[in-house]
Amino acid sequence: MIRPSQNRTSQACDLCGAAQSELILTTPRLDGPLVRCRNCQLYYVVLPGEKNRTGQYLSEQAAAEMVRLAERARDLALVEPEVEENEGPWRELMARERLADLKRFATSGSLLEIGCSTGELLAAAGASFTAKGVEADRKTSRIAIARGLDCLNSTLSDARFPPDYFDVVALYHVIEHFHSPRAEVREMCRILKPGGWLVVETPNIATFWYRLLNGRWRQFIPDHIFFFTPQTMTRLCEENGFKVRELRSAGKAMSVRLFINRLGRFHQPSARVLSGLSDRLDLNDRTLRLKLGDVMRIYAQKRMRDEG
Repeated sequence: MIRPSQNRTSQACDLCGAAQSELILTTPRLDGPLVRCRNCQLYYVVLPGEKNRTGQYLSEQAAAEMVRLAERARDLALVEPEVEENEGPWRELMARERLADLKRFATSGSLLEIGCSTGELLAAAGASFTAKGVEADRKTSRIAIARGLDCLNSTLSDARFPPDYFDVVALYHVIEHFHSPRAEVREMCRILKPGGWLVVETPNIATFWYRLLNGRWRQFIPDHIFFFTPQTMTRLCEENGFKVRELRSAGKAMSVRLFINRLGRFHQPSARVLSGLSDRLDLNDRTLRLKLGDVMRIYAQKRMRDEG
């Protein structure tokens, strides 16, 4: 692992366009070195040439890439599929809680979830919204479709929605995967009605946990390309048609089983001890609410036409 240095790269920053950045660290958990723009302070991963983030994947490329990333995450012991498969009830709980939070700003209309996975939020939103999802992963999109949900196996750019179409666009832990968040946010602005709402949840790198754990921070996993601070996320939204109305820390409900599994990302011996204890005490299916301050949720409103 490389500690912060004054080394520079020439890849242009997606947020401000500056072509100079400083090397922060390298870790096998990321797809390349993590750098920070010297102008706007955006953190991003410099990808190898064949995966360079200046281009956008088509749906077929995205699907193939997700298979590769899933295999790599397993190889790095970051994800255990059998643990993830048991997490369905907690994903549904999180969907209901996210929807309740969203309803402080919008209670009806048309809603698009980008990266809708197996459709928990779409299912929860269906009673209040006309809910549609896009999901680039073929396997999970098929599950959502089989549930009777309106889900496209597509990327946002491939979907080509008409302008001023949705009242809400939501994406939870997706924006950090985009090859160009700026281009994607502009597309979200295009398809939202004036006054419509954008909801983004993403890791917050301006956190104690990143400073403490460095390359072992839990948010450093394959295919996380961009890492935002409240300042860079606000700038991304406000330079591309939105006004940020709220930005705050967000938590997550999960099983004790998943929490212990995630703990193993940075200390496997502790995770093994706790796993054995949880098995003996029958705690695996208990609900744990985790709010470490390293995830933020943003509500931004598309500017009306007379706002410029």
